[in-house]
Amino acid sequence: MSHTAGLPPKPDPRTGEPRPPHAPLEPEWKNAQKKHPRGENKAPQAPEGESPVLEWFCPSRGQSFGVGLTISLVVLTFGIIRDAGIGWMTTWWLWLFIVPWPFVTLLAGRNTRMAAGADWLRYGKNGFVSTYELTSVKVTTEGASRVLQLTDAAERKLSAQLSDLQRNRELWDLVYNGILHSVRGNGAETNKLARTLLDLDNPLRFRGQ
Repeated sequence: MSHTAGLPPKPDPRTGEPRPPHAPLEPEWKNAQKKHPRGENKAPQAPEGESPVLEWFCPSRGQSFGVGLTISLVVLTFGIIRDAGIGWMTTWWLWLFIVPWPFVTLLAGRNTRMAAGADWLRYGKNGFVSTYELTSVKVTTEGASRVLQLTDAAERKLSAQLSDLQRNRELWDLVYNGILHSVRGNGAETNKLARTLLDLDNPLRFRGQ
């Protein structure tokens, strides 16, 4: 039995209208990041045969480098405090724990490029899934991160950090609407963490936000 009555409609694959209402966000969610100029060309393109890209996100090099620089400064500060001085700096191999971070985060930023159409999601190099044909929607924890794991009817799988998907709130709205229809209309399998964090048992309270 379908439980899609009252759910926001699926947007038109070509126009993206009507856009879904805002989806629930992680408690520690911060303001969305701006999509930097020319970033659309670097974001994933629509899969062959699928509807056009409606939303995308591609972190700028400055953002990624800044995160890495912050990590390097934290590690540097820790070393100074731990050894009560800078004597350790003459040991060359210790710098291997400090210097690479900005370059590591630059490379990692390439894997957080994402795009979504009305009925699909593409994330980094992890392929794509049809968001209205999901058979499994689960959330797991990896350290301090929460990871959304999706499987669709074609057995395509995609894993993405929730915090990444929510960098572009409009993209997350599109994805979440597909999740709602897949779970409540098609009976996609879920786990307790997914139902709790995504509020799948009471989704309509977000319609007016």
